[in-house]
Amino acid sequence: MSNALSGVASIFVAGWFLAPADIGRAGIAIGLVMLLGLATGLGIQESLIRHRSVHASVTDTAFTGLMVLGVAGVALCWLIAAPVGWLFDDPTLFLLLGVTGLLLLLNAAMAVPTALLTRKMRANVLTRRMMLSRISQVVVIGVLGWLGAGAWAMVGGVLISNALSAGVLWRAMPRVPRLRFDWGEFRSLASFGGSMSIEQLLWQGTTRIFALQVGYFHGAVALGYFQFAQRLVEEVGNLIQGNIVRFGLSFFADLDRNDRDANRAFLTATSLLTVAGGVVFIGLALVADDLIPLVFGRQWLPAAPLIQIFAATWFFLLSRALAGPLLRAKGHQNVIVPYALVACVITLASGFITAEQTLFVVGLGWSARNLVSLPWSYLMVSRYARIPVRAQLRSIVRPLAPMVAMTAAVLLTRYLLADAPAVLRLVTAVLAGVVTAAITVPLFNWRMITGLRETVGRMRVGGTGA
Repeated sequence: MSNALSGVASIFVAGWFLAPADIGRAGIAIGLVMLLGLATGLGIQESLIRHRSVHASVTDTAFTGLMVLGVAGVALCWLIAAPVGWLFDDPTLFLLLGVTGLLLLLNAAMAVPTALLTRKMRANVLTRRMMLSRISQVVVIGVLGWLGAGAWAMVGGVLISNALSAGVLWRAMPRVPRLRFDWGEFRSLASFGGSMSIEQLLWQGTTRIFALQVGYFHGAVALGYFQFAQRLVEEVGNLIQGNIVRFGLSFFADLDRNDRDANRAFLTATSLLTVAGGVVFIGLALVADDLIPLVFGRQWLPAAPLIQIFAATWFFLLSRALAGPLLRAKGHQNVIVPYALVACVITLASGFITAEQTLFVVGLGWSARNLVSLPWSYLMVSRYARIPVRAQLRSIVRPLAPMVAMTAAVLLTRYLLADAPAVLRLVTAVLAGVVTAAITVPLFNWRMITGLRETVGRMRVGGTGA
């Protein structure tokens, strides 16, 4: 929760102190570096976590190989910096991209310590590292932004927060990795890690490339609006899903191992996520055009329609957030990768198709992959988890009724107060929505609330049965 809150805070700070063009330029530089990071990481960190043995030779080889690849990545960033500046018609990207490339070295330095601490389940160190990284990033962006550093505030926040994280991780290491290399060991790690990280590469790579498409076809200012809206909605979403999705795999796997009803838990949790997502995301979409200029200033008003699109998208995605963990728990990871590939193709194709369209249409193009994800998730859960599509739909239909009532209340309030000051209209609309949801959610979903209480009660008494 603290990480999610600090993530929201970083977006607020960026919106207050930076211009859309600043966020767009930083997004281009960071996006390109992160793409190179996906290529140079080779899934080594994930491979170390799952490797049978991590003796000194293995960790030293992984560390040495990643540092060499990191240095090569930094050199490549400087080589492509000038062409990138020319391609995006922005000379400031030359120095920005070259310096941001240092992030590759920092990520390489953190990979082995992170993997070893994760293997040993040193959650306290990893949590401390994450909190320090998030908080320091917010502080650096705020200070540098206030000083007028522009895009350098975003880059500085990322670099400094990662440098501090690396320091925390290395202090926790009982043994410092050394520079020695065994080609056989490295090839084994890379092949194993690469095969496991295909889905991750597809998802993260798609996001980065689409952002670069927006920056190239529509400019840094448009990319700034796009990334601001995207990050704001995503960080709010993390406040809801957080540990629910993160620990979903282990929870469902534990239920299956102990012959408990994982399917019933899935349906109940889906209903709960639909309710929570509806209140937050539908509410955000309904009031975004008043909320954004009041909180962040009128310069961010063009981002409001994008926030509405992304919020509506997140509402539907959140209702299917547990489909992946359930399928993995039942041993069907393989069916997720083809979907990720199809979604990647659709997303990148939409980036080209919307090249000459408005930013609103670009937002719709980004959301187009969900035309595949929603029906796919219903069909895969029906086939492999043996939960009929009808039962899955029932789990979200009843939670939708309060959302319809809330939408009607908010729209009526906004209509009646159309000529009122924006602050009064916003506050009144939010209160109307919250009160309506508080009344209608228990009215339409009492069975879900009762089932949730029973599940929580069983977990308090004896856990899931492990």
